[in-house]
Amino acid sequence: MKLAQIVVLTAVFAIVVLTVVPSDERLVTGLGQSAEHFLCFAIVGLAVPFAFPASIKKHLSAAVLFALAIELLQIPLATRHARLSDFLIDALAACIGIALGQSMMNLFPGKRVNS
Repeated sequence: MKLAQIVVLTAVFAIVVLTVVPSDERLVTGLGQSAEHFLCFAIVGLAVPFAFPASIKKHLSAAVLFALAIELLQIPLATRHARLSDFLIDALAACIGIALGQSMMNLFPGKRVNS
């Protein structure tokens, strides 16, 4: 497994953990919830094309499904809330990150992270 894949999978795991912890135990940066969501998903999305070779369609589809799953995961949790606005922010941010990452890959072909 490549280093880039380990980094992305660790970040995805962190998103899942931060999603299911009780809201009063959630890490807060002071940026505001929308900005936190956007930055987190955009940064992870940016790394995805470097870690996992696939078409941009597959990456974008997976990002939207992951954002949806994260929100659905919160429905049975007493201290968390599934919100359409969070889903939209997360999906949009991940897709923007993926598009930027893919653009970078196209600008610098052959620079995929291999170790």
